[in-house]
Amino acid sequence: MAGRSHPRRSAALFGLVALCVAAFALAACGGGTRDLANGKTKFAACGGCHTLADAGTKGTVGPNLDDAFRGARRQGYEHSSFEGVIRYWIDKPEQRSQPIMPPDIVTGKDADDVAAYVASVAGSKDAESPARPAEEFK
Repeated sequence: MAGRSHPRRSAALFGLVALCVAAFALAACGGGTRDLANGKTKFAACGGCHTLADAGTKGTVGPNLDDAFRGARRQGYEHSSFEGVIRYWIDKPEQRSQPIMPPDIVTGKDADDVAAYVASVAGSKDAESPARPAEEFK
């Protein structure tokens, strides 16, 4: 249809912009060591909302994280870009009129570890998820 954007194209464009912004933010804040085992453990607090194959979670309230990062991973985006986007989402749940995540669900080093863990595994499986499709941002 003319005049109407395709939901996948809109989501991909949003993802690309978010990845770029987050990569710059992550580069500016340094880095440090990340504990992926702690990140996986702390991610359990997120699993009721998010699907992530590596964590064995099947939440349907929030985005399926495997699906959200699969396309960018296939296109060769850096791990640090994924980590930056995830950390941004954790830090800024008020991005929309309704918070997209509970504030302070994980903080500080735990939030860094969760971001690093999710970035290391999200979208790394080849198969598309049978979970509901991503919703279009308005």
